[in-house]
Amino acid sequence: MRKKSHISLAKYIVKDMEVPVMMDHRKAFYLGSILPDCKPSFLTQRHEFDGTFEMVKERICDLSLDAELILRNARAFMRRLGEIIHYIADYFTFPHNLIYEGGFKDHCVYEKELKLRLVEYVRSGEAFRTRIDVRKFETPEAVCSFIRNAHAEYLSREHGVKEDCEFIVRICHQVVQAIMNLVNRAMGIEMTKRLCLA
Repeated sequence: MRKKSHISLAKYIVKDMEVPVMMDHRKAFYLGSILPDCKPSFLTQRHEFDGTFEMVKERICDLSLDAELILRNARAFMRRLGEIIHYIADYFTFPHNLIYEGGFKDHCVYEKELKLRLVEYVRSGEAFRTRIDVRKFETPEAVCSFIRNAHAEYLSREHGVKEDCEFIVRICHQVVQAIMNLVNRAMGIEMTKRLCLA
């Protein structure tokens, strides 16, 4: 995804969840959501499931279990959460998958269309209109299993910009909610906000 797409997604999640710490540190979350594309490793490490999921899994486990970080340095917590969401959004972007057969030019054209459609998808209220109850995850590992299963489902379905928008928003929103729930549970708080479903 392009940087503007990542920021559109991050803004939507912050606005929809209405969590005070996210609202207070939203710019750190936005920055985190584009940071992986700003690092030199962007040129050598493709943001594909098979290449980065183990690293993302480790980051999810670390962040979910670090209730102290959100109290000590909420800005750093939100930036790290944004970075996790960056990779997950890319996993559900068709050109970032091994089954994609197009070339670099096709990849760029696809992501340009995705940028426009994703903004339209979240601004139109389409993402908001279809909602589900929050899935409860007891462990960070369960969150990672959810991502792995969702990606397998994604690969088995039809691929296009519309489907990508639906998967990206639904999965990223659920993962942010899950991580916040795990951290809050460690602090004795539980979130009950409803989420988007495509």
